[in-house]
Amino acid sequence: MVLGRSWRLAAAFSIFAAAAGGDPAAKQVELKKGDRVLFFGDSLTALAIKDKNVPEGMGYLPLVREALKAKGVEVDAVATGGHKVTDLLQRVDQDVLAKKPTYVVIQIGVNDASAGVTPAMFKSQLEELIKKLEKGGAKVIQCTCTCRIEGYSPEDPMDRKLDALAEVARAIAKAKDLALVDLPQTFREYWKTHNPENKPKGFLTYDGNHWTEAGHRHVADQMLKKFK
Repeated sequence: MVLGRSWRLAAAFSIFAAAAGGDPAAKQVELKKGDRVLFFGDSLTALAIKDKNVPEGMGYLPLVREALKAKGVEVDAVATGGHKVTDLLQRVDQDVLAKKPTYVVIQIGVNDASAGVTPAMFKSQLEELIKKLEKGGAKVIQCTCTCRIEGYSPEDPMDRKLDALAEVARAIAKAKDLALVDLPQTFREYWKTHNPENKPKGFLTYDGNHWTEAGHRHVADQMLKKFK
């Protein structure tokens, strides 16, 4: 029953935002020399810096950094495994805004879904985080949360929780005219070809959640599509 209400609430957020702007997933931002792009999140971002399961330098962060080097753009990250939006709020001033980023890419939500954060709570917390970042002079790029296991089933309770939070992120991005990296949509397209049997790991992730080298390359490609 609670999950059903969460779905309806998430849908309401999406409808409310529908009148604002175009598709945030199609929006790009234009980088210039001297810009600083900072990725802000949980273990998915932390392990993009260094992960024993991924060859050195093959996480999405160094891949993005290398691709943007010629533009004279700095790329950095602030991330800790297990973090939720509430953790990001606690550290945003000291650890993120102190670095004076031009753009902050928020990649969060899987731990929130696992902890039972409702769409209404997620919306309130995420909007507060975005407000703090924008007040501090950063422009925000929002990501939607990915997966706890590979494959996808709309009947799976965790997939439904992740879907509900992803809908909130999409609606906020649309309402605030933010660029959106809609990772779960691109993951599902990948799985249609590479994982038609919905196996729980071994394609974009090595454990259902954390990304393989192929996963990091896929994520880097999606992130780089946001920049021009």
